[in-house]
Amino acid sequence: MSIHKLPEAGSDSTSKTIADARQADYVAFLHRVPFAIDALNLGFLTGFREDCSYQQQRFDRLDLPVGMLDNDFRNPNLNRYIERVCEHEPRVGVIGDAYDAAKAETYVQTVRELQETVPKTEFIIVPKCREAIDAIPDDIVLGYSRGYADILTHEFSDFMDWRGRRVHILGGSPPKQLHVIDQLTRPTLTGDSPADIVGLDWNGLHRGAQFGEFWTANGWSADGRDADHMTIRKTVRHSLGRVRTFWESQGVWPESTSPAERHRIEYQGPSPDDLRSDTCSECGGSVWSSDRAPYVAEYDTGDICGYCNYDCYFSHRHQNRLEEIVDERSVYLPPAS
Repeated sequence: MSIHKLPEAGSDSTSKTIADARQADYVAFLHRVPFAIDALNLGFLTGFREDCSYQQQRFDRLDLPVGMLDNDFRNPNLNRYIERVCEHEPRVGVIGDAYDAAKAETYVQTVRELQETVPKTEFIIVPKCREAIDAIPDDIVLGYSRGYADILTHEFSDFMDWRGRRVHILGGSPPKQLHVIDQLTRPTLTGDSPADIVGLDWNGLHRGAQFGEFWTANGWSADGRDADHMTIRKTVRHSLGRVRTFWESQGVWPESTSPAERHRIEYQGPSPDDLRSDTCSECGGSVWSSDRAPYVAEYDTGDICGYCNYDCYFSHRHQNRLEEIVDERSVYLPPAS
């Protein structure tokens, strides 16, 4: 009887293999504007479920890329999903949940056909039974259900069933996802190959922010609940920063998230032509009352406001706790006279 001997823990070969397996290609956050803007700027992959959108109809000048397109698992429709994929050409597509091997084989065939049309899209199939795992080829990413779902992965499979496969972890808070990553990548006595953690996503930050709580590695914190300056958007953004820091400390955060390597937000700021009223949003006077006017700002509420002078702009923004949708690019300052 021969015994396979693992390299010693901490050796260069073992550490490099496990480190590579743990490091994701992307960490996704699926939500609407303006939260998606902040997530993209922090290096997250943004997107939405195929029956939704970024809800950016109010922001006509904003072009946000669809990085990940999820499926509507409560009301799946494969033909509709295919149409959405061809429309958005996402980087990542969760094509559907396979409750049996036959459904998994259908999804595999669909993936092969779509790869001809959208070759840059990485597709994910979510197995919901043990047989479905075996029906999905090794080159297609498996979706590991860890968050909110009718059937979670641990209910029908063991961690060993996922070793050696390419895996995306669907849902669950970072500590719960980290537990899965540890189980799928750590060395085993039998020398099993680690799973390749391709990506992960979690969209639970907004729910806590509605109660004034932000996420930390030690749980939810209400430290900012009574702070006047902490809006829901700022609370979500703070949580996103904490999530990124957590994954960086665990060696999971992807390397390629510098601004030069990410999609840039295409945005054309407001102008006086966008104003629907000549009334200053602060003092009620005419926005054309001074030689150097109007001042125009587009906020993350979807409103475009005009002002007769800078003081009115600053006062209205501050008193109403408003935030521009895309930093200073969302403010039109009239040229100096």
